[in-house]
Amino acid sequence: MGNLSYMELRQQMCEIALLIWERRLTNAYGGNFAARAGEGTLLVTPSMMAEHKHCKLAPEDLLLVDFDCTIIEGEGRLSRETEMHAALIRAFPTVGAVIHAHPMNCMVFAAGEQAIPSLTEATEKQGAAGLAKFAPMCTPEMTANILAYYEERRALVEEMAVACVMPKHGMVVTGMDLNNAFAMLELVETDAYCAIHMTV
Repeated sequence: MGNLSYMELRQQMCEIALLIWERRLTNAYGGNFAARAGEGTLLVTPSMMAEHKHCKLAPEDLLLVDFDCTIIEGEGRLSRETEMHAALIRAFPTVGAVIHAHPMNCMVFAAGEQAIPSLTEATEKQGAAGLAKFAPMCTPEMTANILAYYEERRALVEEMAVACVMPKHGMVVTGMDLNNAFAMLELVETDAYCAIHMTV
C-alpha cells in the first residue's frame, strides 16, 4: 500500500464514499465516482463498491486508469460506468470529479423521469437538475446521452458543479473537484426533498 500513487486523493475518495453511503446519497444497488489524478489519468471506484463493500473502501481498492479506461494501477474490477466518468473528465478540462449515485429523494424524480427544480438559494446559479435522454444503464448510448446533456451546458459546467437526472436510474454530478461535486450532490438532494414535501 505504501507504493500507491496519489495517496492523498485516494484517502479523500474513501472518505467521500463513506459519506455518500451514510447520508443515503446512494443505495446498495450502485453508485461510483471518479477524480482526475495526473495528466490523462483518473482514479475510479471499483465495481460493486456499494453492494459488496457498503462504500467502505480502502485506498488500495481504487483503480488508476487512463482516459481509455485501461487499468494502470490496481487489481479490482472496473465499474461498468467507468467510461461515462472518463468521457466527462476527458471532455471538460475544468471537471475534476464525477459522482454517480442514487440519492433517496432524487430517485423519486429519476423514477418519474422528471427534472429536479432549483428551490433553494444554493442551487440558483446552476438551475434545475435537468433530465438526460433515456438509454439502458451501462451502455455506450447512456454515456453518449449524459455527455450530450453536459455539452449543452458547457459554459455552466466550466464554471461550477452541475447535476443531471438519469431517467429510471439515478444522478450524475460533475464538479471542479471531489468536494465540489459532493456538495452539489447534497444540494440537489435537498432540492428534491423540498420539492417532494413542500405544501406552500
